[in-house]
Amino acid sequence: MKNSVLLFAISIVFATSCVSPKIHNSLVSENESTKKILEQKEKQVLVLSDEVEELNANVNLLKDKITALKNDSIQNGNSLFVLQNKQDRLNTAYDLLVSQNSRQMSEKAKETKLLLEQLEEAQTKLLKKEDDLNKLSTTLSEKENELNNAQRILEERSARVNELEKIINQKDSLVTAIKNKVQKALTGLEGDGLSIEQRNGKIYISLEEDLLFASGKYVINQTGIAALNKLSGALVSQKDIEILVEGHTDNVKGSGRGSIKDNWDLSVMRATSVVKTLLNNKGLDPLQLTAAGRGEHNPIATNETKEGRKINRRIELILSPNLDDLYDILEE
Repeated sequence: MKNSVLLFAISIVFATSCVSPKIHNSLVSENESTKKILEQKEKQVLVLSDEVEELNANVNLLKDKITALKNDSIQNGNSLFVLQNKQDRLNTAYDLLVSQNSRQMSEKAKETKLLLEQLEEAQTKLLKKEDDLNKLSTTLSEKENELNNAQRILEERSARVNELEKIINQKDSLVTAIKNKVQKALTGLEGDGLSIEQRNGKIYISLEEDLLFASGKYVINQTGIAALNKLSGALVSQKDIEILVEGHTDNVKGSGRGSIKDNWDLSVMRATSVVKTLLNNKGLDPLQLTAAGRGEHNPIATNETKEGRKINRRIELILSPNLDDLYDILEE
């Protein structure tokens, strides 16, 4: 640009050598104006140059940034690839977990259903057990009431048993006392066809035929009357005893003539004769005495021998204490 201005100035010098002053002045003025314009242009060029340099610097900076961005983009792409691989693996693992979870949930659902069924069954059993327990409790209460009632009844019965035992002991004492009294009254006759035995709470007095009767007869002899009078004297004060007189025979058949047809008749008539003889003592109550015939049907020895038949021909007096008070207690 400086060379162009120089050439322009030289051309003006040559021109001035052949132009007029007016033109010369005009040219000078124009030259000045052109210089100013050139100076302004030069300034603008300088400014533009600075701007170009600045822009170039910016462009270079941008290029560096672009390069950096490209590098970052490559790195990011690599990272993205790695992340995508990781994501694929994670998706695979997730799908596997979802599958396993679904299977486990299905198994858990079955297990839960089974547990619920077992729980329901257990609850049903529990309710049944509670019902059974309530029934058992009710039954237990009923049994307890029954036990209390039974215990009360047992206590009442125990009291009655004690009372019965007391009465029985009194009766036994009475029977023993009567036996002793009878033995004392009939002293000397025991062993001579008379025996006295106490058993089962009773007194058994056995009188053989020879002591009372002639063979086959029912009329009492004097020896027998004397023995029965002693016996009635011992019994007259005993108002709480019952006297059963039994006639017994052997198995020998009688003649069948007269009033005695058989051993039944003989046993009954002999028992009746003894009762009547005892009642000669007016102190005896007839209601205390009973006559009975046993015939040959209650032997105490064999009828195959003479000695056995002699023993079987007997009168038995069975003295029993009056048990009405015992029966009264038993009937309560």
